[in-house]
Amino acid sequence: MEDPEIDRSPIWAIQYRRYLYLLGREMFWPELASRETFRIAVVGWPDLAENLGSKLDGRAIAGLPVDIVSLDEEGLASERSDFTVLFLGGTSRNKTENDGLQKAVNRWNRKGNKNALIITDGGSIDGFDLILKRIKVGTDPQLCIVQDTDGLSSKGMALPVPFLQKLCR
Repeated sequence: MEDPEIDRSPIWAIQYRRYLYLLGREMFWPELASRETFRIAVVGWPDLAENLGSKLDGRAIAGLPVDIVSLDEEGLASERSDFTVLFLGGTSRNKTENDGLQKAVNRWNRKGNKNALIITDGGSIDGFDLILKRIKVGTDPQLCIVQDTDGLSSKGMALPVPFLQKLCR
């Protein structure tokens, strides 16, 4: 969906927030026992990070307190720690425009063993696990999911059954 007005609409932050929260709640997280917080990094979309923070403040996902981190590409590239979920915003651009984001992900990934579930907002970035694509069903904006089953499997994860009904066709 390539409508700039719709792209800036708060409705998308709400849609993505719902999916991120439900994925956090429903997904099996093999490394969760070793974590102190359920850490969600949002790259390139400060409004979504703010929306998530306001709705999840004081709440827990999978029994852990939620920590929301808002980053830009430079911040991700210099980040040393892992996340439970790494959400990459602005990926629906063309491949050349995504080069900076791809380089940031690669630099972050080289700094130790990273197990974050990597989710993009529509475009493909090397190493993604899930893509949440924007679609329109009738007049309603919705999301569908593209999964990298090999990537998920290598992290000991699988898409929860309710989300299998949301796969892109």
